[in-house]
Amino acid sequence: MPKLFIILASFVLGGCIQLPGFLSQASGPAEPRLLDFSYNAGDHLHAQLSGGETAGYPMLAASFVDSANVENTSDLGRLLSEQVASRLSQHGYSVTEIQLRSDQLRVDPVGGVFALSRDVSEINADAPAYSVLVGTYTVVGRQIYVNARVLRASDGVALASSDFSLPYARPEKNEAGASTVRPSVKTSLN
Repeated sequence: MPKLFIILASFVLGGCIQLPGFLSQASGPAEPRLLDFSYNAGDHLHAQLSGGETAGYPMLAASFVDSANVENTSDLGRLLSEQVASRLSQHGYSVTEIQLRSDQLRVDPVGGVFALSRDVSEINADAPAYSVLVGTYTVVGRQIYVNARVLRASDGVALASSDFSLPYARPEKNEAGASTVRPSVKTSLN
C-alpha cells in the first residue's frame, strides 16, 4: 500500500510542476509580424527575378496604393513598399531612392539633417530605372489583400509578382477624419 501511495503522489505532484520549456507554448502562438509578410514577398519576387538582368539595373520603389483609388496610399502602403524594397536591396538589387533630394541634404537647426523629401520640386526626378516596384492593397471583409509587382519601366510588363493577405484591423481616423488602413499584425523593425 505505501508503494502505491508514493506512486500516486508522484503522479499528482508531477502534474503540478510546469517545466520552463513549456511556458512559452502555454501563451499560444506568436502573432505574425508585418515585416515577415513583406520580406517573404521580397524573397518571392527575388526568386522569380534571379538569373535575369534586373538586379544589375536601377529599380525604383513606389508606395503601394489602394486599389480602389490608385491616387491614394496610407502608412501601410508606404511601409509595405519600404520593407519589400529593403528586402530586394538585401538580395543585391540596385533600389534607387526617388525621394533623395536633388540638393542631397537639408539642414534644419531644430529638426536635424534631412536627405529625403516628398516635395516634387526637391526630389531627384531624373533617377534612371530599368524596373519599378509597385503594389496595391484591397480590403475585403476582415482581410487586406496585397499584390506586389516588379514592372519593366520601359513598357510596364510584369517581371515578377507576389500576393499575400494580412488580417484586417478596424480603421483608425487620421487628423482629417479619413480612415487609414491598418493590419492587425505586430510591426517591428529588426
